[in-house]
Amino acid sequence: MPKDLNLIHMPDGRVVNETGQDPAVPKVTGFVRYWIGADLGQSNDYSAVCVIKDQQLPIHDGTRVVLGARKRTVVYADKFRGVSYVDVVDHLIRLRNAAPFGGKSELVIDGTSIGRVVSDMLFDQSVPHMAIQMTRGQEWRRSGRYVNASKTLMIENLAVLFAAGELTFAHDLPLRSEIEEDLGSFTTQTTAAGNQIITQSRNASGHGDLGIGLIVAAFGSQYLAPQSIKVSRLTGMY
Repeated sequence: MPKDLNLIHMPDGRVVNETGQDPAVPKVTGFVRYWIGADLGQSNDYSAVCVIKDQQLPIHDGTRVVLGARKRTVVYADKFRGVSYVDVVDHLIRLRNAAPFGGKSELVIDGTSIGRVVSDMLFDQSVPHMAIQMTRGQEWRRSGRYVNASKTLMIENLAVLFAAGELTFAHDLPLRSEIEEDLGSFTTQTTAAGNQIITQSRNASGHGDLGIGLIVAAFGSQYLAPQSIKVSRLTGMY
């Protein structure tokens, strides 16, 4: 039978099991991270933020201590408008540092259009982040803090995570219905050349701000995990 473990949550997001100084009990390192995804609008348009909690914890499977299944959950959503770029940057910094995100969060913004301005402002304040510039095609590449990524790839990634049950909504998440409406505004079309393209219709709530925020957060969690997460996911698997 699986046994409950005493887990130690480190300030940087690492999670380890207590061993009781028993040499027969291996120390396995998991993680809890938060992916803060932001879509940025003009001052009279909405900006939106979605946060994904991304965790993989040590468990005892009845025989040994191993890493459990990875779980990703949309735990926070918010949208706002009518504020300056300075206020938007301050809001993102405060959110990134607020509990429980502080010290274990990754900020990913839509770097298209005014996102470049916000990215420059964050960079000037030495705030770690990644700015995603949506492109055509099916590929992505990273150069410094900028990531050029196919919009089709990003939307397909989110759809696959939901379909596989690897990403879920928190049961009490505010704005869930608006997020789902935003995501429903994206449709896939096939061109005469056989290429798939993503189109977006304007929905009742606006331009899909929350949907874009979730799309960039999910892309970050799948493709842009920091090295500390990649290494820790291997710990205890052998």
